[in-house]
Amino acid sequence: MKKNFNEVIKKSVELRKKYHELEKKYHGSEWTLEEDVIAYLSDSALVGRLIMDRKGR
Repeated sequence: MKKNFNEVIKKSVELRKKYHELEKKYHGSEWTLEEDVIAYLSDSALVGRLIMDRKGR
């Protein structure tokens, strides 16, 4: 289990580096932690709304 968790962490760090590259390209700088949190919350809310819609709520 520990090995799998370490692999997840490694892949997450690699993915975050790729996002940093895109942020620099399109926004001129990397997003702050606060901006990352806001984006995560927005995406989570959209997923929740899609689920509710599928359930007819």
